[in-house]
Amino acid sequence: MNKKKILFSVAVTSAIALAGVVLFANRGLKSSSVFAANGATWHHYAAVAPTETTHGSKEFWASSIDGCATHQFTDPGVACVEHDFSTYDSFATLTCDDDRYVPSGNESLGIAPMFSTKNKTVTYGLYPQKNVNDSSLVSALNALKTSESNGWYLYENEYYAKVAAKPYDSSYKFDNGTTIVEGTTYWFKCEPITWNVLSNTNGKRYILSSVLLDAHYYYYETFSRTIGGKKVYANNYEYSDIRTWLNDGFYNSAFALGNSHIQTTTVSNSASTTNSTENPYACDSTQDNVFLPSYKNYINDSYGFSTSTSPTNTRYCKTTDWARARGAWYSTSSSYLYNGYYWTRSPRSEDSYSAWCVNGDGYLDSNRRPVNHKFVSVRPAIKIA
Repeated sequence: MNKKKILFSVAVTSAIALAGVVLFANRGLKSSSVFAANGATWHHYAAVAPTETTHGSKEFWASSIDGCATHQFTDPGVACVEHDFSTYDSFATLTCDDDRYVPSGNESLGIAPMFSTKNKTVTYGLYPQKNVNDSSLVSALNALKTSESNGWYLYENEYYAKVAAKPYDSSYKFDNGTTIVEGTTYWFKCEPITWNVLSNTNGKRYILSSVLLDAHYYYYETFSRTIGGKKVYANNYEYSDIRTWLNDGFYNSAFALGNSHIQTTTVSNSASTTNSTENPYACDSTQDNVFLPSYKNYINDSYGFSTSTSPTNTRYCKTTDWARARGAWYSTSSSYLYNGYYWTRSPRSEDSYSAWCVNGDGYLDSNRRPVNHKFVSVRPAIKIA
């Protein structure tokens, strides 16, 4: 069989305004894995490796440029997606009835939850993550004049964000090896967020970000204040800055293109969720769309974590390029490279100004981390159905 060249694309056929952000929709997504756009017929394919008994496939939408509509390819050719297909021996069309079927467009924009084959992870939502180091793309992005309502920029059907870097250390680098220079403005691609599935109860899934998406203080100062005649401590989660940011800034950006699967959750902030049932700094339960797991969550083996507070790879978590540019600390140890500190929602019981964190080696930190530390990262959690 002759090799057939296919081109990867997200074919945009309509645009819908949603919360000040442009949502791109594709023709025929609800009923078919084949659709026509721009004079070409598009199919959803899986490239299947001969060593896999089920599938280790790479999935992609493609259009044959020579008019061929066959369902099998010996090789997709050179003008295709950014994966090496040399170890794959067949390229089968996926239909909308196949459990691997992914609607074109949704996978790149994070509009709807997309589950992995074994339902261990899910992609949903969109957030700045990887630094853009393609000079021609950077030039094109720099020429953009108008941003969306959340500050992101739309370019060729992808979203990008920029920030003036404030790295924790002058030696810090992005994944691509570029040293992060204080004050320099960098661009980042907004990519689908990958979440680890911690639990699944009757289709309602508790999911946790697989990476550290940003850096943010828990509360901006260490002093107590009075709210409604009640003394509120600095490590009170209900009135924390991080809770406000998660349910406002983060939520409205990450899920601007689709939030219908997110469940408002009653989040327990009782002493029993912290390190001590006598914790005087525990607070009332909250109703949240996005939240931080508790101290007890991170020692719960049913969620996949070690029951010990000691170092463990079950709690390792890597910072993104975006988080590093925003000031996140990360480990420079070769064993834990790029792993960061990240907050739990639980106040420490010893004082009113610190909260529990997980550090770079997965240890539930014994140090009293003041809530106003800006270099601690954020690992959000949500519940979806």
